Parts: sequence; C-alpha cells; structure tokens
Amino acid sequence: MKPKRCPPVIVSCVCLLGMLLGMGLSGCSNPGQPNTPEPSAEPGLLAEYHGEKVYQADVERYQQNVDAISSGGAADLPTTEEALNEILRSMVLLEEAQRLGYEATQAEIDALVENAELSYAIPEGKEMIDQYCQKVGITAEEYFALLEEQAPRNIARQKLLNAVGEAYCEEHGLTYTRVNPPAEMLEAREAYVADLFAKAQDEITYYNMD
Repeated sequence: MKPKRCPPVIVSCVCLLGMLLGMGLSGCSNPGQPNTPEPSAEPGLLAEYHGEKVYQADVERYQQNVDAISSGGAADLPTTEEALNEILRSMVLLEEAQRLGYEATQAEIDALVENAELSYAIPEGKEMIDQYCQKVGITAEEYFALLEEQAPRNIARQKLLNAVGEAYCEEHGLTYTRVNPPAEMLEAREAYVADLFAKAQDEITYYNMD
C-alpha cells in the first residue's frame, strides 16, 4: 500500500508562504559576496540594495521558514551567507520583474488566496498548514493575511520566471509546462536569475556579519 500523499496544491501553498516570509528564491547558484563588507551602520544590518535593507532578523526568519517546510534537520538549513544571498536574489528578481512591467492582477491575488483556503478546507491541508504555522509562530489567520500581503511580489517574480521559461522552450523547440517542466528550462531560468544577481553586485552594499 502506497503512503497517502497530500494534493500538490497543499504542498505548494505551504512552500509558497515559507519562501514569501523569507523573501527567498531557492534553487539558484550562489555567487557569494564579491564586495568588501563595510562596518554596519545599524545593529543587525547585513546588506542593502537600492534602499531596501536586510537585517539579521530577516535571515533568521528565512532560516526558520526553510526549517518549517523541510523534512531535513538543522544540517540542511542555509548558512547566514546563503540565506542572505537568497533574500537579496529575490529582491533583485522582483525589481527586474517590476521594471519589465510584470504585475499581479487582483484576480490572480484572489485566486492564490482562494486556493490556499481550499487547501485549508482539506484535512491533510489543514494539518500541514497548522503544523507550519506552529513552527514559525503564527496563527492561521496571520498565514492567510501574510499570503495575501506578499502575493503581488511573488506573482510578479513568477510571471517573469514563466516568461523566461516560455522563451527558452520556444527557442529550443521544447514544450513549456509548469508541471514537470523540462530540466533544461529550469537550468536556464536559474542561470538567468544568477546572471541578474551577479550584475547587481555593484549595487549591493554588504556589511560585516560580526
């Protein structure tokens, strides 16, 4: 007898909020910190990009969310540097998406929240989301409020990634699909984001982590 699996929509909603709360985008290469860190101007300040600041608390929240949605142990958690770069990478990707005009419609935001609510109505989904909320210290109400608050940013980023994936598939004669997409397409998207992040390094100010 095969173990019972949760519907994909449930898993995706939990993973989605986990990444949203940490402002991260997983699965991309990490170019490190080529800039020489400067003395921190504020307690806990780790980096700054175009006026947006990332603090130690943001990194810890990201790590907490990775832990909450992961079945692995503490050894699987990203380091401070890895988590910081994931947060910054997400910020860079969002800025590029906004520059190119990718925005979330209200209908898309409503659909995302509705899907999460439908997942919560399923026993398996409720259990998974409740467990996640308990791990990160929020209520189910806060879960949905945060999901809706961060939805415009996540949708804009995803629209850009979808566009990159579609363009790659069209250029290379592949069938574009969001379910089980071609591995080559995923690699191309990761390379695209990594290139954006590399080009943004001169605009990022890193501060000492001591």
